[in-house]
Amino acid sequence: MENVRDDVLAALRACRLWHTASDAGVARIAHAANVQQVARGVSLAVEGEPADRFGVVVDGRARVFHAAADGRVVLLEALGRGDSYAAVASLAGGRYPANVDAATPATVAWVTREALFTLLDDEPEIARALIADLAERVMGLTGVVQTLTLDVPGRLARYLFQRSLAAGEATPEGLRVPLGMSKAELARALGTVPETLSRALARLRDDGVLEVRGGDVVVFDVGALARLGSGYGD
Repeated sequence: MENVRDDVLAALRACRLWHTASDAGVARIAHAANVQQVARGVSLAVEGEPADRFGVVVDGRARVFHAAADGRVVLLEALGRGDSYAAVASLAGGRYPANVDAATPATVAWVTREALFTLLDDEPEIARALIADLAERVMGLTGVVQTLTLDVPGRLARYLFQRSLAAGEATPEGLRVPLGMSKAELARALGTVPETLSRALARLRDDGVLEVRGGDVVVFDVGALARLGSGYGD
């Protein structure tokens, strides 16, 4: 049997879809995978096309997005090493519900649903982990839809509130929160343009909620972010 690259095996071992599988089971998935190296911007899945396989990011980053009719790009998910994409559609035998492309030069491992079904036959106990991961993804997309019902300041507030909980660092000034991406990427993630994002940040600054410091914000009023992000702000 042909040897599998160490980086491919490590990425597949890190994939949450089958994180409870045996090492031998993951190795079988790795041997069956088709590994592809792609340049930045290369399409990995096209919305509406048959989902005959799904991918796992081995190296680099990818993004899942929807291109709206008015030209806006709505970022649905950002992916890194060990993250899978298009798994729900592939396992259901449907069509890709969104676009996926390489956000950086990347290496991806393509897996057929038949390979995963074979693993499930051999190790049925991993089904619980698989269901939990897919359910978490559906809940995450539901959160994206809920966010898009808010105006841009509300979307921004919800994002910053979630970042505050996940990555906030207490300082004498306030809670220092890294944005986690460039402002251009954040604008796309929120379904808007950089100019509108800048105005939303300025509004939060003028209201005394936060102050922008390069790639970070210092949050003075986390409660205000929570209220605005829930849609119940003043």
